[in-house]
Amino acid sequence: MRILACLLLPIVIFFSGNSCLAQQERIDSLKKVLPALHDSARVDCLNALSGFYVKFIRDTMGYCTRPLCESTSWPTFSRLALYYADLAHEEALKTHYIHGMAESLSYKGEVEELSDNFMTCEKFSREAIKGYRETANKKRLAETYFNLAHSLYAQSFFSESIRNFDTAYEWHKKNGNTSGMFWALTVESAVYHASGNYEKAFELSRECFDIATETKNDWFRRGALEDIGWVYDEIDDHKTALEYYRLAGIDLKPDTLGLAQTFTSQHQYDSARFYYNLVDTSNQRIRRFYFTSIGEYYYLLKQYDKSLAALARGLELHRQLNDRNPVMQTLVDISRTYLKIGNTDSAILYGTEALRIARETGAKQIIKDASETLSAGYDYRHQPDSAYFYFRQYTTMKDSIFSDRVKGKLAAYNFERKMEMVNKEKQIQKVQLQKQSLLRNILIGSMIIGLLLAGVIFRNIILKRKNEKHQLEHKLELQQFQSEKIKAEMQHQATDLEMQALRAQMNPHFIFNSLNSINRFILQNDKLQASGYLTKFSRLVRLILQNSQDSLTTLDRELDALRLYIELEALRFDHQFDYKINVSEDLDTEILKVPPLIIQPFAENAIWHGLMHKEDKGCLLINIYQEEDDILCCKITDDGVGRNRAAELKSKSAATHKPMGMQITADRIAVLKQKKEMDCIIKTTDLVLPDGSAGGTEVLLKIPVNL
Repeated sequence: MRILACLLLPIVIFFSGNSCLAQQERIDSLKKVLPALHDSARVDCLNALSGFYVKFIRDTMGYCTRPLCESTSWPTFSRLALYYADLAHEEALKTHYIHGMAESLSYKGEVEELSDNFMTCEKFSREAIKGYRETANKKRLAETYFNLAHSLYAQSFFSESIRNFDTAYEWHKKNGNTSGMFWALTVESAVYHASGNYEKAFELSRECFDIATETKNDWFRRGALEDIGWVYDEIDDHKTALEYYRLAGIDLKPDTLGLAQTFTSQHQYDSARFYYNLVDTSNQRIRRFYFTSIGEYYYLLKQYDKSLAALARGLELHRQLNDRNPVMQTLVDISRTYLKIGNTDSAILYGTEALRIARETGAKQIIKDASETLSAGYDYRHQPDSAYFYFRQYTTMKDSIFSDRVKGKLAAYNFERKMEMVNKEKQIQKVQLQKQSLLRNILIGSMIIGLLLAGVIFRNIILKRKNEKHQLEHKLELQQFQSEKIKAEMQHQATDLEMQALRAQMNPHFIFNSLNSINRFILQNDKLQASGYLTKFSRLVRLILQNSQDSLTTLDRELDALRLYIELEALRFDHQFDYKINVSEDLDTEILKVPPLIIQPFAENAIWHGLMHKEDKGCLLINIYQEEDDILCCKITDDGVGRNRAAELKSKSAATHKPMGMQITADRIAVLKQKKEMDCIIKTTDLVLPDGSAGGTEVLLKIPVNL
């Protein structure tokens, strides 16, 4: 976790360029006129004084080097800001000045937020927003939404935090405040990061980089680059992350905890220790994160006693402030450390608490890590049921996080391509400017020469200019054509990555259904059936792995896998149904190619939702033939209970089987249409018997042969 970004963000938000001495002059002038003011004017003056001291708080955290800031402590500024905000609130209550009450509560909330008192900040910010709704004066409403969102984020209320960051962004956008827009997107990106949505986190970091580029703000640019590096760290691309950190100049900052953590994750412990030694642990805002980070460092060095001591101190400080994000991570780290030294009771205790908080907040990474630790702890205590329960939670969340990281890597890939395009466009613009500068010089020289040599030379210069203009236009057309070609290639590569991600989801889904059947035979102590089933299952797994290596597989291999799957399902349901696969004789199954596992989900759907509910023995019929215009048709027909009856049984049943393969197959076909512009068709028909009752279901899948 990169800690410093989230820690320092609220300090620099909306930071103005005024010096501390200039602020002190304004404060002195306000104090002089304060005694002569009354009613709303007096409340506005008190709120203004509180606002200036809030700026001082930010200054004393490292953003001002004036002597005035060095002579006064941060707690003094905090007390003064709260003092004037309290006076303003009391005066506003007396005169029922609604905006004055709202603004004073907003400043009180910001002071508490800067002090890491997140619950108190939430309370004041909500009261302030309620007041702003009753008045037309919306000054500081955007800042109030930001403070509320940040306090909710610290307490791990991710969804509500995101909604308030969006509101703050919209108000800043309405007010034309690009600085506020930048910081709202930056911290919202951290929220998505904490909740495991790396794709959205990368998207917002990229928007921050665009804002920094448009405004030519170098401070923002370096902050956005640091955020991008953070996302690369989380998708395990540490090398690229380190490059972005160095571009952002993070190794030049006085506080280098984030860089130390990056080197720790890369097991470069000497470099990590160097940057840990540079951390200013006298800063109370940084100290609590330092303890948890150095605890992880000692854990990797297998110095478990030192790790536990540091993690315990960090956990205590995090709990005091109700900062649940680092609380969850620290609990997992302590649980993992206790497990290493064989103290399973403590490991399970801390792991259970971490899992409880993570479930409340929806923190996927913490749920995965805590479940893995609990599974190992119960396994060590020889409690297989509990160990298996948490292991299943771990594998489920691991697959979800893997999918999120694939999406994050896809977003990273697109971002890198965009950066290459931007750099090339800058180079083109540079060349154009150079040529334009050259043309201007030629023009000036031509004018001078024309004055000296008269009309003949002037005429030659004009012809030369026209010729160069045509050449420049021709080169620009070629450059534009090349740029469009590169863009098309990048879109094609992005679509390939998306298809690979969808194919990767099929294998665990496909294997999971078969493992359940093996488990059933084992539980029934049917060794012969289990052995036969396991033999066929191993053949099936091998085919799946072979077929999923490429985007297409031969129809022959696809049908082999399909037959094995149906045989396994027939064994599983005690041969409750018969099946038959008819392949047209004019089809060359060893040459024709189809997407792997494209037919199996439809057969699975027919078995689970049609034939499984039939009282007597059913039949599954699969016909494969070729139509005109090179269209491969696959007709899957069952004489089951029909879709309507299956839906009724599903609503009454407690079964948990979900046809994930159907949804994944639909997504794959959608991507194939986008990639190849293929007209893939899925048509479902309800069959009806002569007496009008349901006679089963027929699914017709049409796929172009020239895949």
